[in-house]
Order: sequence, then structure tokens, then C-alpha cells
Amino acid sequence: MASIHCSRYAPGMARCDSESRYPAQGLGWRPPDLTTIRYETPRLVIRNYELSDIEAVFTAIEECRPHLRPWMGWAEKSHREIAETAQYIANQIMNTRKPETWENVGLGIFLKDGGTFVGATGVHDVRRDTASCETGYWIHALHRSMGYATEACRASISWALRAQDDNGLGLRRVRLFCSKENEASVRVIEKLGIRKELEMPDDYWVDGVGCTTRMGWGVMAGEWDVQRDCATQAH
Repeated sequence: MASIHCSRYAPGMARCDSESRYPAQGLGWRPPDLTTIRYETPRLVIRNYELSDIEAVFTAIEECRPHLRPWMGWAEKSHREIAETAQYIANQIMNTRKPETWENVGLGIFLKDGGTFVGATGVHDVRRDTASCETGYWIHALHRSMGYATEACRASISWALRAQDDNGLGLRRVRLFCSKENEASVRVIEKLGIRKELEMPDDYWVDGVGCTTRMGWGVMAGEWDVQRDCATQAH
């Protein structure tokens, strides 16, 4: 899909079944206070959703649904009514109030100039045993080809890897996945300069496309400059 950048959020990718069924304590990572999440880039504000965002988010998804398919599986069946978007945003607000079970959060991407909602990012599949997470993004079709996806993704990686006493999550590792057929998303991730870690043929089903190659990238805290939002050494 060339019309919009999007990385498929899919907890469990490249994860052994036994890890999900028999999770280990491992590093025992714990989240910081998540009540207020906000970080900025030169052009964007990335923050928790608020109830006042419901209409803007619903409208954006409605406008972008043809572009989000097939790469975003949720775009086909969810957010069909504004009440469902309201429920989603309420869930994102409330799950940050439960640090003992918290493992993901969706965040809105807004233009710093004017506050327009232009897409979403966040962290998902947070693994406490390895202090790691997955991130992804989608950008409204009307705001594509402006570099917002790359800008937001860089900031999300920095937030995830930044120390907790510096308003970050204090994680050690971030993962990104997408289908090889999703060329726009692959280009975004390649711009990050992080390590490609896997290429698994016929391991990722995409409706309307079929079996595709799963692509995966990763970056460790020591490989990322959280002040400059960039890899310390391109791979």
C-alpha cells in the first residue's frame, strides 16, 4: 500500500507459544506513572487520548478506512460507530490507571501547529521479562508523504527507551514488524537506521493479499540516542 504509512500492531509476532502461556519473571520491569503521556517533535505532539478527541479520531478512521486496509486488520471491523471509538479511547485512558496489568497504550499524533489529529502510534506487547515492546503507527492519507510517520516513530522509540526518571518508559528494546508487501511502511522503518532482525516467508497473512513475508526490526537502548531521536550507528 503506497498511499499511507502503517505498521501492523500484532502482539505475539515472532514469539514462542510457551512464552505466552508460561511467562517468566525475567527482568521484572515495571511501568512508571502513565497518567500523562506527552512527547513532542519539531512538528508533532504525541499524547494520551482525551474524550474530546473522539469525533476527530472517528472521522479520520472513516476517511482513511480504504487506505488502512489491508495492513491494519482492525480497520475492517472496528470503529464502525462513533460509540466504538469512544469506548476505545476510554479504554486507552483507563488502562494507564492499572500499572499492575498494563502492557499497551495507543496514543494520538497531532500537529503542533493547530492541533489537527493526523494519526496514531503507541507501544504494544510490552514484555516485562525482557523490558521490551513493539511500536507502530498510521498516518491519515491527507497527511502522507510529509515525513510524519518517521518523525513520530523516532519519538516513540525514544520515549520507550528513555529512562523513567527522564519521563520515559525505561525499556531496553523496541521491536517493529510489518509485511514485506507493505512497501511504504518498510521504507519508513528503513529510514530509522535500525537493525533488520528477521525475514520470515509466508508467515504473515494479509487479507486480500495472502501469505506474505514477515519483516522484523529491533533496536536496543544502547543503540539509540534518545536526545536526538536516532540510531547511534546505522545498520
